[in-house]
Amino acid sequence: MAKKVAQPVSDKRDVVSLVTGANGKMGRELVKMLIKKGDTVRAVVKRKEMVLQLPPGVIPYIGDVTDSRVMRDALRGVDNVYHLAAIVSEYKFGTQEIMRVNVEGTKNIMEACAANDVRHMIYVSSLDVYGHERHDVLTEDSKLEPKDRYGLSKVLAEQEVQKFTNIVPFTIFRPSQIYGPGFEHYFFKVFRAIKEGKMVIIGSGKNKLNLVHSQDVLDAFVLATSAPTSRYKIYNLTDGGSYTQEQLLNMAADMMKVPRPTRKISKLVVRIVAKQKNIDSDELRFLTSSRVVDISRIRRELGFEPKVSLQEGASEFVKEFLTQHDKAHMGIETLF
Repeated sequence: MAKKVAQPVSDKRDVVSLVTGANGKMGRELVKMLIKKGDTVRAVVKRKEMVLQLPPGVIPYIGDVTDSRVMRDALRGVDNVYHLAAIVSEYKFGTQEIMRVNVEGTKNIMEACAANDVRHMIYVSSLDVYGHERHDVLTEDSKLEPKDRYGLSKVLAEQEVQKFTNIVPFTIFRPSQIYGPGFEHYFFKVFRAIKEGKMVIIGSGKNKLNLVHSQDVLDAFVLATSAPTSRYKIYNLTDGGSYTQEQLLNMAADMMKVPRPTRKISKLVVRIVAKQKNIDSDELRFLTSSRVVDISRIRRELGFEPKVSLQEGASEFVKEFLTQHDKAHMGIETLF
């Protein structure tokens, strides 16, 4: 494959950015941020009806990320690509679809980026490339040990991105569980269970969990596209803390001024009960994980510092839940 050199962006025109997964949780927030920043924003959406969900001014391209023609058209004249589109739930979509979209789709996008001399490609991976439970402190050089098809698909997709080293400038982010605007669905299920006294602690409750606020994720994207040092790099992305499951559940309970969860249930029982109640096992991935993550590289190389503290972010999130609690039915009686 011929080596290509990306051309610098002229200061005399708007930056053109394309977002895949623009209708997803993070994608919606990213599109709004790029519009506010002044970019000309394009979005790839899978179906025509999804166009109506995009903010005014966004230029839509309708099609699948695995469609070479659609992606080459969408990327013509684009400066920055934010590839967020992915299948997360094997439970809902199956292994074949996860691999098709997450791996083949990423390969297709990278080829389209190369064909169009894209200036910078941001790929959003996941901490799940390391596996769900680790006892070592995870740096970007730690061994990758995915434990499910989703984690494996992210490893394989990262490999597809890295094949274009010195051809398409890229940055790979491995974010922890994101919370904040756009991520209400799962967290509000947990909040409701806590408020109604139906939440349980899974296992000992001492497993280490990682979070990052959606605003800090957006800030990291901006840093990456503006910093030459981010090219061909991989960054772990969290708020820098590690919190026990019990600590987070207690914090939410205290903010809602309700009793803290005390009942405990084994992981094995949780998996069985989840299937009986038709709860997506992928939704349990966060609460049952245990990882301590090092973010010194992104701090050192990009100057990244989380701006939203857990106390501040969680407080706003819980207040929003309480505002909505009596107005909307969350669609689940209890988490377990």
